[in-house]
Amino acid sequence: MIDPSKWRPAIAALVVCPAWIWLAVRTKDCLRIVTRNSIAFTKRTIWLAKILGLIVGAGVTFGVASDLGMPWFLALIPAGIVVVLATTENVEEVLPPKPMQHLSGYQSSWLEYRRLRQAYKRSWLGFVAAFSLIILLSSFGDKLPEAAQTAFTVVCLAALFGSIAVITFNQWKWFTWPCPRCGRSFRGWWSARFGFPKACVHCGLPREDEGKSLGGFQAGSNRRS
Repeated sequence: MIDPSKWRPAIAALVVCPAWIWLAVRTKDCLRIVTRNSIAFTKRTIWLAKILGLIVGAGVTFGVASDLGMPWFLALIPAGIVVVLATTENVEEVLPPKPMQHLSGYQSSWLEYRRLRQAYKRSWLGFVAAFSLIILLSSFGDKLPEAAQTAFTVVCLAALFGSIAVITFNQWKWFTWPCPRCGRSFRGWWSARFGFPKACVHCGLPREDEGKSLGGFQAGSNRRS
C-alpha cells in the first residue's frame, strides 16, 4: 500500500526527474538545445555533464520508486535502465556550426542582435514596474477593502514572477546569440558578462560592425575594407 503522504514529494520528483534523465541519456542533444548550439563542448565536459545527469536522474528514479512502495531490488531496475541507455550514447566533441558567410545572413543576424538587446532591456522595465506596484501596495494597501487587497496582491505577484520569467528567457537568448562570423556565443557562455560586450569573445568580431552592411560582411569573410 502506497503511503499517501509520499505522493506529493514523489510527484514533485517526477516533474524534475525527466530533465536530468534527458541530460544523462542524450547529453549532446540536451547541451545543444540548452545553449542553442552556440557553445563548444569537449568530450570531457560532456562526460562530466552525463555523470551529473546520471547521479541525479538515476538517483531520483530509484528514490521515487522506493517512495512508491517498491522493494529496493525492484527500484534498481528503472535506475539501471537509465544507466544502460546513457552509456549507449556516442560521446564526441560538440562544435557550433559556422554561419554561411553571405550578406543577407549577416544583416539578419545583426537585426536579431538589436531585437534581443531591446527585448532584454524592456523585460527589466517590466520587473521594475511590478516591483514598484508591490511597494505601493505594501504602503497604501491598508486603505483598500480586503477583497481589493487580495486581488491586487495576486496581480502584483503574478506580474513580478512573470517579469522574472521573461527576464530569464530573454537573458538565455541573449547569452546564446551566435556570432555571425564564428557561430559561437558572442558574449561567451562561461564569462557571464552582464553588459554589452564590444567584440565577440571568441573571434574578436567588433560590435561596431553592427548595421554596417558591406563592412560587416567583409569582416565575416576575414576581409576588412
